[in-house]
Parts: sequence; structure tokens; C-alpha cells
Amino acid sequence: MAEKRKKQEQIWMGHYNDLLEFRKRTGKPHPGPHDNEDKLYHWCKNQRRFYKLGKMPEHRVKLMDKINFKWVNRDTTFEDRLKQLVEFAKEHGTTHVSQVAYPKDSENHKLSRWVNEMRRLYAENRLSIERINALNKIGFIWNMEDERFSRNLKKLKAFYKRHGHWDVPQAGRTKKLGEWVAQIRCRGLTKPHYVKALNDIGFVWEGKKKRLRKAKEAMKQIDMVNKLKKSRKGKTAKSKS
Repeated sequence: MAEKRKKQEQIWMGHYNDLLEFRKRTGKPHPGPHDNEDKLYHWCKNQRRFYKLGKMPEHRVKLMDKINFKWVNRDTTFEDRLKQLVEFAKEHGTTHVSQVAYPKDSENHKLSRWVNEMRRLYAENRLSIERINALNKIGFIWNMEDERFSRNLKKLKAFYKRHGHWDVPQAGRTKKLGEWVAQIRCRGLTKPHYVKALNDIGFVWEGKKKRLRKAKEAMKQIDMVNKLKKSRKGKTAKSKS
């Protein structure tokens, strides 16, 4: 047991010395998420967690206090990620960062996890007003479902303006929009304000095929009525003669 503790202490001191070397080399108090120092970055996070839980030995606390280690680092991390998101938005034109579009070890994948964490905290009313305002200022997307609907609605209005109808082809450049239109016509929409938004622009809920089928059925009915009228007229004329 003593040998195990000695080895653990050696490992801990190795990380501690790495932190001292990092400070000397960079002038920073500790590594951030973008410094390519993942092991040391997560070690620092773990020290904060152990300290918060009261599980850090006193001699380690004293060593960390000696170098003025920041036990609370939330604001720094938030500011770092916020700046990273601003740069991402400048390059990609959106503040939504897909979790599946980037390799797991990449900075963009880490950013995507942070973006989802902000959404979760917001939904649970656990995000401060200051942070909400900071994110709103850069056009942060809180609800991806609303964002997707808004984006498709904009594309649909542009399509109607060009073509004068709502029957978007499910092929070529309009394939995705056409599939979305077909889906909402078939399944409907769960949110009333989505339905209202489509009704407000005059969207036709029935697809072209269904409208043609109804038109054919209506024509059949008209033909039948006309045939009955002719038949009655013929019978009336015969009876008079």
C-alpha cells in the first residue's frame, strides 16, 4: 500500500512539475482548451474537482496555493469557448457546431460538446443572465429544431418566389427541401406556431399528386352528373313525342 501511494505521489508531482514548466514557457497560469496540452489541461480540471469535493490531501493543496493556482476557472473556460465560437461562426456562417462533422479529438468537436452543454444548462435554467446575453450577442442557436424550421421556411419562400408554387422537386439542388416539404405534408407538424407560419405564407398542404387525384375524382363526378342530365333530357324528349 505504501509503495502504491509513493508511486501515485510521484505521478502527481510529475504533473505538478509539468504545470510549473508550462507556466515558465508560456506565461499562462494553466493550460486552456486550445493549448494542445490535453493531459495537463484535464489534470488541472481534476485538481479543481478533487478540491471541491474535499478529497485533495492538505500537502497538495498547499503546493497548489503556493503557485496561486486558480481553484475556480469557469469564467476563463467560458470566455475561451465563446471566442472560439465567434471564430467558428466567422468561418462557417453559423454558431451551430455539428458533433458528427468533426473527428472526436478535434477542437471543433470539443466546441460542439460545449455548445450542447450551454443549451442543456439554458433549458435547465442553470445559465447566468450574463452568459445568456453574451451568447445572444453572437447569435447563439438555443433550439436546433426551431433553427432548422426557420432555415427551411426561408428556402421554401425563396422557392415560391422563383417558381410560383409549393411543389418542391425531391431531386437535384432542391432534394433536401423537397423531402422536408413531402414530410410535413405527410406527417404534419407538432408545433402550432410552425403550422401558423406556413399558413401565413399561403402554403398548400396537399401535394401535387393528391391535388391531381382529387381533380380527376371531381371531373368524374361532373361527368357523371352531366351524363345523368343528358339521360333525363333524352327520356323527357321521348315521352313528349
